[in-house]
Amino acid sequence: MKIRFGTRIRCTRCYGYFYCKNVVLFLCLALTISTTTLAAADSNPLIIAQRAFEQGHFSQAIKQWEKIWPQLRSKRKKIDVLLQLAAAYQSLGLAQKSVIALSHALSNAKQANDKIRQALVLGSLSDFYLLSRDLDKADKYAQQSVQLVCHPVESRLACATALNYHANVLSLQENYQQALETYQKSLALAHDAPVFSAKLRTNLLQLEFKRDNFEAALSQMKALPDSHDKVFGLLKLGYLAIERAEMKLIAYQTLQESWQLAHKRADKRAMAYAKGYLGKLYEKYGRNQEAERLTRQAIFLTGNAPDMIYLWQWQLGRLRQAQKDLRGAIAAYQQAVKHLQTLRRAMVQGGYRTPLQAKTADSVYYELADLWLQAARRATDDSRRKEALFNARETLELLKAVELENYFQDDCVTALQAKRRNIDDILTEAHTAVLYPMIFSERVELLLSLSGGRLKQFTVTSQENPNATKAKLAKIVKEFQKQLRKPNSNYRRLLLNARTLYDVFIKKIVAEVQDINTLIIVPDSLLRTIPFAALHDGRQFLIERYALAITPGLSLTEAPKTLKRDNINMLMAGLSEAVQGFGKLPHVVESIEAIKQICPTTTPPLVNKSFLKSRVRINLEQTAYTLVYFATHGKFERHSALSFLLTYDDKLNFNELEQFMSLSQFREEPVELLTLSACETAVGDEQAALGLAGIAVKAGARSAVASLWLVDEESTASLMKYFYSAICNHPNFSKAQALQQAQLLASRRYKHPYYWAAFLLIGNWF
Repeated sequence: MKIRFGTRIRCTRCYGYFYCKNVVLFLCLALTISTTTLAAADSNPLIIAQRAFEQGHFSQAIKQWEKIWPQLRSKRKKIDVLLQLAAAYQSLGLAQKSVIALSHALSNAKQANDKIRQALVLGSLSDFYLLSRDLDKADKYAQQSVQLVCHPVESRLACATALNYHANVLSLQENYQQALETYQKSLALAHDAPVFSAKLRTNLLQLEFKRDNFEAALSQMKALPDSHDKVFGLLKLGYLAIERAEMKLIAYQTLQESWQLAHKRADKRAMAYAKGYLGKLYEKYGRNQEAERLTRQAIFLTGNAPDMIYLWQWQLGRLRQAQKDLRGAIAAYQQAVKHLQTLRRAMVQGGYRTPLQAKTADSVYYELADLWLQAARRATDDSRRKEALFNARETLELLKAVELENYFQDDCVTALQAKRRNIDDILTEAHTAVLYPMIFSERVELLLSLSGGRLKQFTVTSQENPNATKAKLAKIVKEFQKQLRKPNSNYRRLLLNARTLYDVFIKKIVAEVQDINTLIIVPDSLLRTIPFAALHDGRQFLIERYALAITPGLSLTEAPKTLKRDNINMLMAGLSEAVQGFGKLPHVVESIEAIKQICPTTTPPLVNKSFLKSRVRINLEQTAYTLVYFATHGKFERHSALSFLLTYDDKLNFNELEQFMSLSQFREEPVELLTLSACETAVGDEQAALGLAGIAVKAGARSAVASLWLVDEESTASLMKYFYSAICNHPNFSKAQALQQAQLLASRRYKHPYYWAAFLLIGNWF
């Protein structure tokens, strides 16, 4: 079949009309095949593969496409199949294979000088890196796609597709206004492509829900010919309607229609989603028995697909809990976690990440830990109580690993967990305790882990302490954050908030930690944004009573090992000059020189013009350092790709820092201590603080010291001198005790916690 220039043709997937320009235009997102490629015969392997893909049989589709694409003579046909193949690989989390397929597709598109297909492949690459949470690459490829077909407009539909990819990136970057405007531009160009424009309307609803827009999207989706896209479009719209009470009938009707269409097409994945979402709708309105029946049907239809079944097991767990069946709820939640763990392993092994490992999936672990804590409270004997508390702690540890893995989007966590020892083997010091605080809507749970495998549970209810609610604590913590970051804030008011938080999180455990000198905190959500050192019991700050450290989890902490003070080798680097739009840090040189006198090292410090990214890499590659000290601007942002340390010539992101610190493959031991003395987290941002809490794990260091906010330079230089004096000259001090001494000395000179409380010891506290 040949199509002449200017011929009006119809896309087989979006049913939109457009004019051909030398090639068959096939654009409808990333999964479109040209009309010349698809033959109307069931025996055609391309048709078989496409149907298998749409029904969720990804391995079957891949098997067909892998055979077909090398045999195709037309580069354009190859591109079409390779795009489909890459999408199938993505569905199975096979990152490397997906990227190879897209690379082949891009190469063929360039050789064919086919701008339309080049743009589609670039958009698919953007989507791939978006799922991998590499926002820089996702943005780069999306903008290249837009540039190729929108300036000037090669094709309205091609430009609309490219703009959609770019809007997806903007949305994940939380640039919602620009994302909204870009989706709207895309929609304006795609009016002749009903399927695509219906999808765009749904994307817009996720950013800005309006009843009129929903009804327009639903009407357009219903008008489409029956197809895979229509089924999932209806499912998505039905799901969006569930959360709005005034639309429960529309939600029900839309999901029922999607079920009937999915059943007609024998699409089991879509059938499972329809039943599962209907179960969610019934759950919302308290019709738990009907919801459970629908949810069990969804489980049956799903089979063993971990990316779906965890949703239904989680839903079943909530329904069992609502019906006062704690044992049944725990069993269902355990199944959900089991499938999530399977999914995580598959993703890590494939080097790929998906959005379903974000907050919604994290909630499964948190809620299961809550159920175990409830079971511990109800236990009638010590052995069952201990087992329930042990399971609660194990579940929390899984959650902490997932949170950190999601933030950094790599396998640094998995690599460390592969070397993990039993938690109780790590916690061997009789004078050390680990506190897991958990905040719920109307109570706070405190799980205290002590040496010898002892676990204690404390509950602070809103009845006994009105501040022990999630809503009130969020307000108190937010105010406390602001007070800590301003040296001229009202000191009396600050102490009042410090006392309030102490009463909620520390007061109940005091009797159990009388003989403790080191307290390790595994912070929960918003507690990552404040230093426990600044909590106050009415007489003294917490740092005056305990040496403190934080860790994202004990399973992410290496086995106990005391810092060897003999033969310390240290890499120091810093910026005192204003570069790249960042201000001066005039005390940096003085601080580095003072620390150099305290901890002699053979490596000359990298200061200002010598503090180049390449020099850092060379030094870390050639020498096994015990200590690494950076005195430079740095930021922890809510997305790890945006977090960095400033060098004279560039920004050093944390992926690069990890690579540089692991370059010296001959080193037998990791860096003992990484210090970041002028970094800060985004104010009040729990995700940014999570990045700070995990920096030791990410960088491959046993421990790290970093700050929650950018502290006064003079006081920072003073505190760092105290700290390194204790580290290098007092072999009886642990790292936690060294920081405690430095903060105590600094607090005598600077009363306000702004000057000394920001610094946290992260990771190994020995």
